[in-house]
Amino acid sequence: MDLSLLELTPGSVIQIVGASGSGLSTLAATLHERHGAAVVLQDATAHLSYLRDTVIEEVAFGLEQRGMPVPEMESRVRAVLRDLDLGHLAERDPTELSGGQTRRLAIATVLVLQPDLLVLDDSFAGLDADSADALARVCNGYPGAVVVLGHQSRPEVEGRVLGLADGALTRTYQEPMPPPVLPAVPSVGGPPVDLGKVTAFRGGSKRRWWRLGGEVAPTFTIGPVHVVAYPGEIVWLRGANGSGKTTLLRALAGLDGAPAPKVPTSLMLQRVEDQVAETTVGELIGDRDRVDGLGLDPEEHPLDLPTAQLRLAQAASVLAQDRDVVLMDEPDVGLDDFAVQKFWLMVREALAEGKAVIMTCHDGEFLEVASEWVRMREMWV
Repeated sequence: MDLSLLELTPGSVIQIVGASGSGLSTLAATLHERHGAAVVLQDATAHLSYLRDTVIEEVAFGLEQRGMPVPEMESRVRAVLRDLDLGHLAERDPTELSGGQTRRLAIATVLVLQPDLLVLDDSFAGLDADSADALARVCNGYPGAVVVLGHQSRPEVEGRVLGLADGALTRTYQEPMPPPVLPAVPSVGGPPVDLGKVTAFRGGSKRRWWRLGGEVAPTFTIGPVHVVAYPGEIVWLRGANGSGKTTLLRALAGLDGAPAPKVPTSLMLQRVEDQVAETTVGELIGDRDRVDGLGLDPEEHPLDLPTAQLRLAQAASVLAQDRDVVLMDEPDVGLDDFAVQKFWLMVREALAEGKAVIMTCHDGEFLEVASEWVRMREMWV
């Protein structure tokens, strides 16, 4: 890959925008080979050791391995936590964070090492507005070089914006595709689906293998929250990172010790890899027409797909379960503009069939694609 367009000088910030499959992760791996470079991967959990009991200890792990004196190490770690708005979570168990908090923790574990070149591979995905602003400030003020990879440019991030297409860098990047022009979803009628008053817990059921006996008390509780879904409509479940959206959705799906839901539900998990148990795309989706509609090879392993295609396959597999209520936890993460259109076409079909959707999402622009042709209600937690 020709990297001549990259001018990586101390204090420089460059955004590189490309579609899924254009070579963003390959570029990240190439940059990682440079001396003094470090990459924050798309999968935040890959950066966490889970050998430490607290967030601050997890961030300090890399510096411990380098033998840094404790006073200097603590000062640097606390500064990084402050910059990424994680200071209030310093004593929290890393296994009990939300998805957005885990992503910021992963960034912190790399940022604290102060690499000469910091590469962020779609690290803004899944962050709420305040968290994204905090990360942008880190990028803009970083003393080394920063490369931000993603499917869309971030206006709050300073510096040049380059494009990536078919593995080649360009001086311009492709503008987002216009949203699909679709007729409004017809009113399907029917009474609201009352899921009742739901109380959800996080942390109580998790126990490390060496902890013998006794119950672990929940560290986070949300509710009771009265949840109502509507056939043919979307409920946008809103709240900041850590507010309990994922915890609530998992309880609605009957997970983490929650009682079975009153009505059949299916859940699209936030971390797509957690929902891949099959060895082929055809087995994952379970519906040949849906596989063909997405243009996927039914014999390919799901984890060999580009990020956006894997997310679409996950959505298709959840919708193929044909449940009355579909729960979607940040389904926009990893989707490029082309995949966004395919995603909404699938959701539109489900809504027209009378399915009710409850969705979490931090990207208002993602939901605006559907706002003209689908009824959407907001629910805050």
